Formats: sequence, structure tokens, C-alpha cells
Amino acid sequence: MIQKIIQHVLFPIDCIRTGSRDILRYQEEYEKSQFLTRQQLDELSFSRMKTMLEYAYNHIEFYRQRFDEHGSHPSQIVEPGDLVSLPILEKQDIQNQWNTMVSRKHPVKDLVVDRTGGSTGTPIEFYYTPQRSHSRTAATWRHNGFVDWQIGNKTALLWGASRDAPDIRFKQKLRNYLISRKLFFNTAGFQPDEMAAFNQQLKKFRPKVILAYANSLGLFANYLKNQGITAYSPQAIVTSAEMLTPENRQLIEEVFGAPIYNRYGSREFSVIASECLERDGLHVMQEGLYLEIMKDGRHVQPGELGELFVTDLLNFGMPLIRYRIGDAASWKPGDCHCGRGLARLTNIAGRTTDFLVGFDGRLCSGAVLTVAMVAQRPSLGQIQLEQNDRGCVICRIAPKEGQTTEQDRTFLTEQIHQYLGPGTSIEFDIVSQIAHEPSGKYRFSKSTLKDLF
Repeated sequence: MIQKIIQHVLFPIDCIRTGSRDILRYQEEYEKSQFLTRQQLDELSFSRMKTMLEYAYNHIEFYRQRFDEHGSHPSQIVEPGDLVSLPILEKQDIQNQWNTMVSRKHPVKDLVVDRTGGSTGTPIEFYYTPQRSHSRTAATWRHNGFVDWQIGNKTALLWGASRDAPDIRFKQKLRNYLISRKLFFNTAGFQPDEMAAFNQQLKKFRPKVILAYANSLGLFANYLKNQGITAYSPQAIVTSAEMLTPENRQLIEEVFGAPIYNRYGSREFSVIASECLERDGLHVMQEGLYLEIMKDGRHVQPGELGELFVTDLLNFGMPLIRYRIGDAASWKPGDCHCGRGLARLTNIAGRTTDFLVGFDGRLCSGAVLTVAMVAQRPSLGQIQLEQNDRGCVICRIAPKEGQTTEQDRTFLTEQIHQYLGPGTSIEFDIVSQIAHEPSGKYRFSKSTLKDLF
């Protein structure tokens, strides 16, 4: 009853009060459009892509100059395959030329400023219109609804980005109490005594949904399991921000007794894709984003892994067009049983900077490899793999007991050679702890190698 009042009365009133009425309009639009056919959604998305290209060329200095340098013009884009002729947008482009990327029709003072956490080593600052902020909010709530997570439901956040914590000022605290109803736990510095205390807070707060960094929640679940502590069981768990490995999914579901739904998003674009109740691929936010998956300069076939590029179709303040987001994924073929026509991603294999290259050129997800090794030998504690040269790996270890044995090193060597080839050289680095990134995320692996796809 309380949830319904918040969703249908308090939330709309708050949107009107704060000048965010557009959120309600976008919500209504997205609730309908998600059930269009795949063909209709593809046509809608590509039509908006062409509109954005024309707009960027006509109103933004950066894109006019960049397209002209490449001999490209929006009028040449007739079908999706033509997009490969357009230049790629890099993070460094935004860092160095952001002032030429803002539309002449939208002064910077009227835009919303945001910035990435820098987990890739390249933090960027960018802008979007207030209207785009509203459409992003509506998109998030649409995707929340995939798992029956509704406005007004209590939510617990295990999050590593401190700036996402609820505002502690009186008005914002009141809004959180009346509308948002969030319990926030900062996982950037995870200590055992804090985990036990947070579990008690969860039992007292009784959230319907837990939203969490995937690896942080895995660490939390492992602590509760090892300590024999009964975990609070929500109706659903949504993981995001970090790669959800099969091992972590199994552990978390076992400990919390609730299904996990994976979500893929970024600071630049908000929610990009989310699992529904079917858990058979992640539905893309097609109405607001255009996704391309590329390999060897071409669009991949369904099921083929490639590098992901994203275009924001609704940010006319500072458009990001064919932006190299730094992740790898593939398209899920066929239709989802949920009835939504939205395209689906699968095999989201982590950042391209998380991939390792063996001595013979083979590619391996560093996240998959490190999780597999720790799962087989928990005494190792934390492991992080780093690569700066092909066929060479630094294996960083923060052992549980403060030291590793010769048997540990032999095991790790065998595992790395199994995944990356026997010619791969290995350097061991024993540390007391492995630090999180500035964004609060934990990186299983790091690579400075380029052009893997």
C-alpha cells in the first residue's frame, strides 16, 4: 500500500515540484515501446542515430571537423553497415577537446556536468541536457521494472562510488525517507566488522531489492558464508558496475537465497542493458542508445565476441557518437520469452583492458581466470593479473595468511599456462592488499595492450 502511494502519488508530485515532469512522459513512452517488435525497435534506433549524426554535423564543431577529415557525411549513412565508415570517439578526445564537443544550441551553463570514476585510467568529464537526465532516470526505472522493482520499494545499495550516496541534507534525507527509501553501504573500504553490521542493518531495513557492485557483493557473500552468518534474503538482487562471473553468481544466490539479475551500465550512458526475469541475455536501452559490436573493422554476427561502441541518441547537449566504451560483448540471437522486442547482449566479458594475451596470441578474460584460480584455491586470497607485454603476466597476490607457498606458485603457473599457453612468462608480486580503483571497483586484471579486437 505504501509503495503504491509513493509510486502513483508522491513520486509524480515530486517530479512536478522539481521541474522533472518529463520523467513521467518518458516512463510512459518506454513502458509501451519495449514491446514493439525487434524490427520496429531497430528501425526506431537507427532513425534516431541518423538524426543525431545530422544534428552533430550541423551544430557541433568537433564532429563537423572530424567527419570532414574522414571524408564522411551523415547523408552517406543509409543503412547500419554504413556506420563503420565513421570515426571512433576515444576517451582522450573528450579529455582534450570537450569544449568543441558541446552544441552551439546548448550553453554549458545550462547543462548537467558528470564525470567517470577513472577505473580505466582515463577519467573524463562530460555534459548532458536536463531533459537527457530525465530520460536516463525513466530508462533506469523501466529496466528496474524488468524484475518487478518498482518506485517506492525499499532498496539497499552496496556501492563503491561515494558520490552516489544519499545526500545528508535535511530535505534530501526527507525525500529518501518518503520516496527513495534507500539504505547505502560504501564498499570502497570493506572491513569484516562493517560487513557483519551491515547484514544486521539489512535485516532491520528489509529491502525488496539489493543493488550492488558484483565483486563487492561476492566478497560480502563469501564473508557471511565463512562466518556461518545467515544472510538477509531480498526478493531480487541486481548487480552492476563490475563483471558478474558464473562463480560469483552461484555463490551470491546460494548465500542470499535470491535470484541475481545482471545489469550493464556506465557513468556516460546510465543503464545500457539489463536482464529480465528470464535471465536470458540483457535487454538494451534501444530507444536512447545505439550499440555497435565490432571486430576487425566490421560489425559482428550474433554470438560473435567483439568490442562495444555506444552512441547516445538523446543527448543533444554534448553527444557521444560511436564512443569506445572499453568493453567486450556479443549479440544474443532470437527473441526473449518475456515478450520484449529489445535487442539483447550476452557474453559481456568485461573491459577490453581486462583481457590478457598469451604467448601464442590467444585471448583470455583476466576476470574469468583469476576467479577460477581463487575458486580452486581459496587460501590464495586476492589475485590480480597485470599485463604490459604480450605473453608476459604479473601475478599480484594478497594471500590470506600473509605468504604463499611453493605449491601455490606452482598451481598458479599451471593455471596461467593452461589458459594463456605454456610459453607465457610469469612474475609474482606478493602484497599486503590489492587496492580498489578510484571508482571503488576492484579490477581482477589490468592490461595496457591495445588493439585486441
